[in-house]
Formats: sequence, C-alpha cells, structure tokens
Amino acid sequence: MNSSQIDQLIQERRIIVTCGTGGVGKTTLSASLAIRAAVLGKRAVVITIDPAKRLATSLGFDKRVGDAPADITPHLQEALKNHSEAAPGSLGKLHAIMPDTQGSFEKLVAQLAPNSALAQSLMQNPIFEIFAREFSGANEYMALERLISLHNTGEYDTIILDTPPSRNTLAFLDAPQLLARLFEEKLIQWLVVPTNQLFSIGIKKALGILEKLTGSGFMTHLFAFGQALFDVRIKFLARLKDVTTLLQSQDVGFILVTASVPEAIPELQHFVDSVKDHGFHFDGLLINRTLGGLADDQSEWRSAGKSSEQAKQLGRARQLLQALVEREKVSYDAFKPLLEGSRRLGGGSILYEKLPELARDIHSLEDLLYVAFALGRSSGESGP
Repeated sequence: MNSSQIDQLIQERRIIVTCGTGGVGKTTLSASLAIRAAVLGKRAVVITIDPAKRLATSLGFDKRVGDAPADITPHLQEALKNHSEAAPGSLGKLHAIMPDTQGSFEKLVAQLAPNSALAQSLMQNPIFEIFAREFSGANEYMALERLISLHNTGEYDTIILDTPPSRNTLAFLDAPQLLARLFEEKLIQWLVVPTNQLFSIGIKKALGILEKLTGSGFMTHLFAFGQALFDVRIKFLARLKDVTTLLQSQDVGFILVTASVPEAIPELQHFVDSVKDHGFHFDGLLINRTLGGLADDQSEWRSAGKSSEQAKQLGRARQLLQALVEREKVSYDAFKPLLEGSRRLGGGSILYEKLPELARDIHSLEDLLYVAFALGRSSGESGP
C-alpha cells in the first residue's frame, strides 16, 4: 500500500479533529479516516455527534451506534474480502461512538460533584436540563469530554473526532472557553450569596415579579442551580484546563473539510487563524466533492450514436460542468496562499487533498471503504 499524506498524518497524530460547516461531507470523511487507520493496522475509533444518525447508516451497522464503542471490525473484514485494493497484512480495529450528550453531562457531574447527593440535586433541577440542552457550547464540550475519556484509556491508536454539525465551524474550538466563562460570570457568584445578606426590598419585589412571569418555583430552582454549579466550579475548571492542554498537545491535529467554492475562502482564513490563536495544530485541508474528474472523463461526453437533440443537451451539460470546474479553480488558487507558512508535525507539508464527487450517496460500509482507499490513493499537493 503506497503511503499518502493521509497515511503520514495518521502515523503522526493520535487524534485527528475534523471541522467544517454542515453539508460538506465531514461525517463521511471522518468515518473514512477511521477506516483508513484500521486498514493501516491501527486500533481506531470515530466519535460523532450526528442527530441524523448518518454514520450508523453508512456503516451498515444493524444496531444503533451509541455511547458505548460499537465494534465494526467484523463488518470491515467482510467488506475487505472483495476489495481489489486490500493489501495483505494485519487489520487493526474499528469502533464507532455516538455520545449521549445528556448522559455524558450527567456522568461528568457525578464525577465532579463532591458527593452523590449534590450530583442528584443538580441533575434533577429543571434548570439543569435546559442548560444541558440549550447552553451554547455544551453539545460541543460533551464531544470533547468523550474524546479525553477515550484518550485516557489508552485503548486506541487513532481517534477521529467528527465535530458536531454547526453553521459556525469555530463553535467547537470555543466550547471550553464558553463554559469557563459561565463560571466566571458575576451572575453565578450573585446567585450563591445567601438571600438574607443580599436582597433589599426592591430586589425582593423584582424577584417576585420574575416568579410570577416564569412560574412557581423557577427562582428557587435557579438559585439551587447556581449553588450547585459553584460547588463543582473548581473541579470543572480544572477539567476544562485538561481538555485544552490535550487539544494543544502534539497528539492532536485539526483538519478542515470544505467545499470547492469561493464562499469557503473566508471560512478557511478564519479557521486557520483561529486554530493557531488557540495554540492548536492545523494539519490541512480536505476539499470534498470536486468536479474536475468528471470533466476529464472523456468517455462520459461522447455524442456518437446519440440523436442531435441528445448531443445538444450533452453539450450544454458539459459547458455547465466546465463552468463549475472553472469556479473550483478560483477556489484552489485562493486556498493555497492562505495555507502558506503552515507545516505539520516534523516539518511535513500541509495536507491539501481534493476528493471527487461520487456518483451516488454513501449508504454502506463498502461505500465508506471506497472513500477510505481514495484517501490513500491521493498523493495530495506538494503543499503551498
């Protein structure tokens, strides 16, 4: 099996974090990266928070992939039997995880709370449920919690983290800081001060109005939630520091999955700058669903044997495709300068891969295996 830039990256990093906005094929490529690592003999796992459960469908797994690692290795072994590019040698392991965000949050609280009574009190508080579901950064942070717990077990050589779907690529990067700021807000400090020391008649009246507007017991639950958060504050901030330290380590690399459109140029620039500002390691760019290969395939555009009307329609389709390919080239020309100065661990060239548009959607492990080998075949660019 020839070594590619992807293979080198898998050898260099223990954890690869794939980022990108929704709809660019990030989940598919994350699963394919894990498969590629397993084919290279690694003990690999892919973690994804995906409400549509596309990963389970794509893996062809007949049971729901959940919070516990699901062993996909037997299915991968079967799929490899009929694959022409499969090289002899020992296959590693392949697992998949879809973390239960609510369950992960509850486990974290149980670990951080000084006693089980406080943990139960916090988790049974109605405000906790709203916080776990709605607070900005909570979903992203739970993916990081699952990541660090798997990292600490030492059971995997390669961990692929498919970041949660988001319109904002950077929501994932900012999750630890968002949660840290929650504990530093004066509101939390204000909530835990005993009421007999704090409230004037005016404040009591204001809270009475809030109680009427929000329903009976709301303010009581809010104060109890604030007190419980304060009690786990020190341990939680220490945990956040551990997460950030891991993300900044040499074990972890970040790649951006994007489309070959000019609109992705600002996203790439912002992402590269932000990853570096956070002290993380930017490893490269995967440009998904490119059309150049379709335009180059002359067999698809032969008009011999077709009616004049069919030939005319074929010509129009080819003109449209060529226009789209030219649009892609504008993106390529703009992408490269943005990557200048970036180098991978050990001084290697930054990853810059173009992956072709497929003729069909990804629905099975065999389809993902095809993408995994396409990653391995691609030699990539020499770097900007």
